[in-house]
Amino acid sequence: MHGKIIKFKGDISNFKVKDGVVKIQLAADTQDVVLDQLNEISKGPLMINLEASQTELLPEEANKNADH
Repeated sequence: MHGKIIKFKGDISNFKVKDGVVKIQLAADTQDVVLDQLNEISKGPLMINLEASQTELLPEEANKNADH
């Protein structure tokens, strides 16, 4: 699938499953979202890719940093 891509930081504020359909509600700061782009991209089918930000060091990385 090729097309327009928008990226912004946000959180999943809620999700529900009913009759085999998952509804995901996102929350984002208006400074992180270009609303014109969101409006434009919402007019067609979407491919969703959710990616979590890593907020903790992995055990390997923590050990490397402890050695320095």
